[in-house]
Amino acid sequence: MSEKLLKTACLLATAALLVSLAGNYFLFDKASEFYAREAEVRMTPINTQRYATENQTIIKKAKTKPRIVMFGESRCGMWRPHAPKNWGEVEIINRGIGGETTPQILGRLQADVLELDPDIVVLQMGDNDLKTMAVLPGTRERAIESTYSNITKIAEGLSNRGIQVVITTIFPPAPIEFLRKPFWSDEVNESIDLVNQRLLEFDHPKVLTANCDEILRDGKFIKDEYSIDTLHLNAAGYQALNTGLEELMKSVIAKVEH
Repeated sequence: MSEKLLKTACLLATAALLVSLAGNYFLFDKASEFYAREAEVRMTPINTQRYATENQTIIKKAKTKPRIVMFGESRCGMWRPHAPKNWGEVEIINRGIGGETTPQILGRLQADVLELDPDIVVLQMGDNDLKTMAVLPGTRERAIESTYSNITKIAEGLSNRGIQVVITTIFPPAPIEFLRKPFWSDEVNESIDLVNQRLLEFDHPKVLTANCDEILRDGKFIKDEYSIDTLHLNAAGYQALNTGLEELMKSVIAKVEH
């Protein structure tokens, strides 16, 4: 073998080794994350302590303007509508917890929402439920039904207490990262669309559903300029949401001000 071919072979072998090491590290990292979350769920399946101290402070404070609670998982937790004043003079409290599924979020409804006496609740949740079907074959229909049922159960429970509810449709994913593809399935994207369609058709007093696809989506995915990874929005994505939902939110806020 010539010296040039030997060098090429060595470079290719080194590149293959590096790719293999990167892939193994990613798999190890994902496995560690999975087991850590499983252990956390076993220890605290319903995390009502995350905001317990802050909640007590808020409960003791008199409301001076309409109070909005943002309720859901990480994509809710990263949402900060109060940074730009798109929605007017309101008090916004964020009660999102990363990694939670809709049954866990439902379990926090009393402690993290109802006890805060909100006028309006904005819901963003469901992706953590639906993405599990990629690693749990045969669970698609159950995941779709459970996700829709839990979101609407939360909405109904709030509206029946006279609280205005804005369901935001489940944000679509960004293009799937290469190393995430073994843990993803096209069924996840399809199921998000199916649940969203049902949410848009959901009809209940004091409940509105905002179609976030109209703001964030380009084809099958979130617009490139709005994502930081497969599942999460960047600051520009949230700014687009704040602006895109401005008229809807102002109309809902006007209802509770009169």
